[in-house]
Amino acid sequence: MQKQPTYLRAGALLFALLIAVIIGVMTAGLLLLLQYHRQYAAHTLRQERLQRHLASATNLLLTSEPVEGGDTVIRSLFDDGRDTVALVRRPWGVFDVGLAYAYDTRDTLANAFLMGRILTATERYALFLADEYRPLSISGKTRIHGDAFLPEAGIRKAYIENQAYASEEVIYDGAIRHSTTELPALNSAILGRLAPYLQHDDTTEWKRAAEDWYGMDASDSLAQLFANTPRLLYSRDSITIRGMPITGQVLLVADSLISVSADAVLDNVLLFAPHIRFADGFSGRLQAFARDSLVVGRGCAFAYPSVLGLVNIPKDSLIHEFQPMITIDSASVVNGLVFSHFPGSEQLLANIKLAKETTVNGQVYADGLLELRGTVKGITLCRRFTLQTPSSLYENFVLGGVMDYTRLSPHYAGSPLLNTGRQGKVLEWLDKKRNETN
Repeated sequence: MQKQPTYLRAGALLFALLIAVIIGVMTAGLLLLLQYHRQYAAHTLRQERLQRHLASATNLLLTSEPVEGGDTVIRSLFDDGRDTVALVRRPWGVFDVGLAYAYDTRDTLANAFLMGRILTATERYALFLADEYRPLSISGKTRIHGDAFLPEAGIRKAYIENQAYASEEVIYDGAIRHSTTELPALNSAILGRLAPYLQHDDTTEWKRAAEDWYGMDASDSLAQLFANTPRLLYSRDSITIRGMPITGQVLLVADSLISVSADAVLDNVLLFAPHIRFADGFSGRLQAFARDSLVVGRGCAFAYPSVLGLVNIPKDSLIHEFQPMITIDSASVVNGLVFSHFPGSEQLLANIKLAKETTVNGQVYADGLLELRGTVKGITLCRRFTLQTPSSLYENFVLGGVMDYTRLSPHYAGSPLLNTGRQGKVLEWLDKKRNETN
């Protein structure tokens, strides 16, 4: 008996086609996923390689000296033409800004950072007082912690203003060494790049790129990335800074006075003027350079790495009728460098005054007089101490001042202005928002 044929329903063909389509889609998806993983792995490896090259470029900037004739160096790390980095060094106040770039065929990574110098072993001390053939006299609660370079006449306890020296030893946690007649010299090249902004004749080259401070558009903030060109704002009159945040690569220059109010927001900017004044309670991070006077009010705070400097302008036609001075009032804190460069006449030596309860975490360099009533947690260098009391003026006397190198942060790095070290160190990463966005 003949077997009856088996017939499939018509829907079975559609079901088979559906299964084939599903298998095809799954196979295509797996292939796409595999390709994606290959691309992702290649991208990750490329990014890791660029990160290593960027770290190498950053280290090259920190360990190399500036290149004459230009601030940009393009280098192939392995001489294969593929792994290329660019090293850019630009001056910014008494520091340098480093820009490191790592290139690939499709990707670029960048670092922007402020560079300082690590102190060498010979630069780690509490006090360097130039030898003017007179001793250092200390009284009250004066304390010196760390090595001290002193005149050959030495150091003595004194009785001033009804106060005797309150401690037993004159030097703690250190040794006494003999100083020289001159302070360690400042870096003339760095002083040379500051001076033009304090010379306000119309022939100065920087004025060609300057914008009028009062002619700029009013806005909620002013910010300039360090990867871009600097923005320079200038006024022939005084400048008053209040309210508006000013951050990044911005220079503010005035022919008269720069007045900074307590509500001003300044971060990494440079200020240049004959006179600079900070109101009580100001807080920010900046570098300020004055020619005649720099006044810091009560309760101010300058974040690291800040710089307050008095810069001499050697010019025959410039006659100083008063003593150039930096005054930092009580309860103010400066994290960074306070310095005066004024090798003028003996009658008009620049003076740095640190009031009671004032603290400098870093370095104080006084190429002239220093009246120290506050605390320096770090390194103090001065030509001569001075002490003004209601009854008299004393020279090379310290009443209640503290110089303590042992309390300086081990992470502190200085400026090449003081010719410190040769090994570079990142003080601060710049353009953070830009890098996070990228």
